[in-house]
Amino acid sequence: MPLLEIKNLVTAFHTPAGRVPAVDGVSLSINRGTTLGLVGESGCGKSVTALSILRLVSAPGVIESGEILLENGGSTQNLVTLGERELCRVRGGRIGMIFQEPMTSLNPVFTLGDQIAEAVHLHEKVSRAEARLRSLEMLKLVRMADPEQRLHEYPHQLSGGMRQRVMIAMALVCRPDLVIADEPTTALDVTIQAQILDLLSAVRKRLSTAILLITHDLGVVAETCDEVAVMYAGKIVERAPTAELFSRPLHPYTIGLIAARPTPGASRSVPLRTIPGMVPLPNNFPSGCRFHPRCAYAQFPRCQTEPAELREVTPGHFVRCHFAGELDVPQNH
Repeated sequence: MPLLEIKNLVTAFHTPAGRVPAVDGVSLSINRGTTLGLVGESGCGKSVTALSILRLVSAPGVIESGEILLENGGSTQNLVTLGERELCRVRGGRIGMIFQEPMTSLNPVFTLGDQIAEAVHLHEKVSRAEARLRSLEMLKLVRMADPEQRLHEYPHQLSGGMRQRVMIAMALVCRPDLVIADEPTTALDVTIQAQILDLLSAVRKRLSTAILLITHDLGVVAETCDEVAVMYAGKIVERAPTAELFSRPLHPYTIGLIAARPTPGASRSVPLRTIPGMVPLPNNFPSGCRFHPRCAYAQFPRCQTEPAELREVTPGHFVRCHFAGELDVPQNH
């Protein structure tokens, strides 16, 4: 039984201009102790998917249909229909969240120790001293320099990388089964990014925590994830084990993303390959396959009129393309 299974999730925003389907029929599963990478361009629905798992999508957004099943002692509980009291036990308890920008997620008027300890108090009946000790243990776990001193400091006194370590400590302090990391390294320089990703990997191995890593960086995915799901225009277009996806991408969008990566050692005079066009707006998705206006392999009129279904092309490799496995992809993609 997967730790978390999402089935046909639809999350839409109801605006004065009409209905905007940000997440449209997404299905995913994550097993215990594994890392699933959710990748795609900005605006494809990655963050809305993450927020939907914890029902944190703010109005006018609403989960219209689908199931989000969390394994619970041999049975499952549907987070979409779960009562608010039970859901509060899941948030920060069984599922932790690391947001993109820690400075907007940490309270500037409380010390770091108080903020981490509060997460413990919300989910466990422990003394103030015990919560403080747990906070210190977490700061040590995330390799925070001088952790005893940091307990008494405020967010503005830390660098961006240190604040992100605090966010990871808060997400892990109740030893959750799953951690959702939404672009956790976006605002950090390259050196600190590598440290944070190495830290997440080490913590996963030590605590057997599953991780849903949301990113647009294929390099990060290649280094850290067991499985990858590629998202485009609100839908999953390809899902496969990481090694399989990078060695044999089958969806034209994934092929384009991998081809657009910079090649180490390549001359700067050689232009990077790009995917033509722009990601469609959620209120103006094209008919048929949503990628067909940008697709170098599109065949008309089928791709223009007939939506493609997500199907298993080879064992464990799912693709949303009418012609997956039949495309003539250059070997140097």
